[in-house]
Amino acid sequence: MTFEQTTIQHTIDGNVCRLQIVAIVQKRAVIGEGDGDAKRCISANRRNCDIFVEDHNFYIYADTRLHRFYLSERQFDTKDMKNLIINFNTKTDSYEVNLPCLPRNNEEQKALPEKSDMEKKISDNALFPSIELWKLKRITDSCQLQIDNGGELLKFEADFGYGFAGRFKKNLVGVNDMSAVARMPEPHTVSPLQRTIDREIDELKNFSRDQYKLNFVELQVPEGHENPMKYINNFGDSILTRDEECLLHNLTRKSQEHTLSYNYEQTEVDCGLISILLAICYDIRCTSNEPTCESAWTRNILSATLSYFEPFESIKDVVVSFLRRSLIYPLYRNYDLGRICVQDAIDGLQKNPAWVLKQLLQTHAIFASSDCYQEIFNRYYIEDYIRYVADNNSSGQMHLRLLARNLKNVLLDVCKKHLRLDLGEIETELLKELITDIHLGDSSASEEEEGDDDTEDDGDDEDDEDVDDDDVNDEGGTESGEDASDSSSTTTASSSSTSDTEQNSVIEQCKEVVNVSKT
Repeated sequence: MTFEQTTIQHTIDGNVCRLQIVAIVQKRAVIGEGDGDAKRCISANRRNCDIFVEDHNFYIYADTRLHRFYLSERQFDTKDMKNLIINFNTKTDSYEVNLPCLPRNNEEQKALPEKSDMEKKISDNALFPSIELWKLKRITDSCQLQIDNGGELLKFEADFGYGFAGRFKKNLVGVNDMSAVARMPEPHTVSPLQRTIDREIDELKNFSRDQYKLNFVELQVPEGHENPMKYINNFGDSILTRDEECLLHNLTRKSQEHTLSYNYEQTEVDCGLISILLAICYDIRCTSNEPTCESAWTRNILSATLSYFEPFESIKDVVVSFLRRSLIYPLYRNYDLGRICVQDAIDGLQKNPAWVLKQLLQTHAIFASSDCYQEIFNRYYIEDYIRYVADNNSSGQMHLRLLARNLKNVLLDVCKKHLRLDLGEIETELLKELITDIHLGDSSASEEEEGDDDTEDDGDDEDDEDVDDDDVNDEGGTESGEDASDSSSTTTASSSSTSDTEQNSVIEQCKEVVNVSKT
C-alpha cells in the first residue's frame, strides 16, 4: 500500500470542508493479465477508487495510491454523506470533494474559535493520529465521479492490482479450488485498504483469550514433539537439491527475465518478502525444518501478503501483522516464540542470503504438493520472489543485509501494545486467576490438616477406652499409641510437603507471569 506524498489543500466554508487532492498520473509498465506475456503502458484509472470516512479522517484509495486527510478542528457529518459527488479536475489532475461537517457547539466555539475562510494546507506525510482502521466507514457505493464539473455522473469501479508488486489485474487465473483464497477470492475488486480492514476484523473475531493464556505461562508442546523455542536454525544450509536447481534455472532463464523489467515499489516488494519469510521461519522452527502436511497452511495463514493479497508500506506493519497472526491461528500461540521467528528472519537475511533463496524454493515445492490448493500463491508471489532474490541487481547481498538491519530496528521498537489485542489486560486477568488458585490451595491444605488433627484426637480417646475396659498391659498400649502417633505425623508431614510443592509451583508460575508482564 503506497501513500502518495502530496499536499492536500482544504478550506472550511461554514459547515463544508472543501478538499483538493492532487493525484499524480504516472505511466507504469504492467505485465499482461493472467499469463503475463504482454507488456502495456497504462495511466492511472481515475474511476478506480475506494473511499472511507471517520469523524476526523477521510481516506481515498485512488488506483495505486492511498491519500489520507485528517481534520483536527472540525468533525465530519458521516450520516449526511449520501450521493456525494467527487469532481476530477483534468487541468490540475486532482480530485475535488466537499465534505459536510457538523456545526460547532457553544463549548467548541469558546475553546477553539472559528477561523476565517483562509486556505489551509496539510502535508500527506505528516504524523497522523493512530486510528483503528475497522472504524472507517466505506462510502464508495454512495459516491459518484464527475469530470470537470460537467457531463454525466459516473460510478466508481474496482480494478485494483494484486500479487507481486501489484502487477496482476482482473480475476484470478488457474484456480481450481477457491478454498486457499477463501478470505479474498476476488482481490481485484477489493482495495488494498479494504483488505487490511477485512484482515484486522477477521483477526479480532478469531483471537482466543483462553488459548493465549494457555501458552503464556508455558508453551504447550504435545508429547513426542520438540519444543520450537529450543530449535537451533542452520543458516549455513543453502545447498540446493537437483529439483531446486532445475526450478531456479527454469524461473530465471532468459525468456523469463522480462518479468522483473518493470517499475515497482521497492518498499512494497521488500515488505512482501519479509511477510512471507517470517511465516517460513515460524514453520521451520515448529517442525524442526521437516515440513509436514500442515506446512503449506501455516506458511499461508501467517503471511497476510498471501492470505489477503495485502501490500504493506512499512516493515513495522509487517512485523505487527505477523505477531498478531502467530497469536491467533497456529498451534503454538506465544508472543516470545513469534519474536524468536522474527530474529530467525533477521539472521537469515544477514548471515546467508542464499539460505533465503533456498527457503523460497522449498516453499514453492511445499505449495505445489499441497492438497489445499496453495499452489496459486506460487503463480502470484513465490515465483516472482525467487527471481527477485536471485537477481543481484534487484536484491543483492548488501540489500538483504540492509533489510535485516531495518527489521532488527523494528523488532526493538515493537512491543505488545502495538498488536492491539489487549494482551496486558489478559495477562493481568491470568495473574489474578493464578493468585486465586493459590488461595484456594492454601484453604484446601488447611482443611486437610484440621481433619487429620481431629482424626488423631478421636484415635487417642478410643485407645484409652480400650485400655480401661479390657485391662490391657500399659506398656503395650503405650507402644501402640506411639506407633499410631508416629504414623499420623508421617502422613501429615507427607501431605504438608505435597501441598507446599504444589503451592511453590503455582507461585513460580505467578512470578513468571509478573516478569513477562513487566517485559
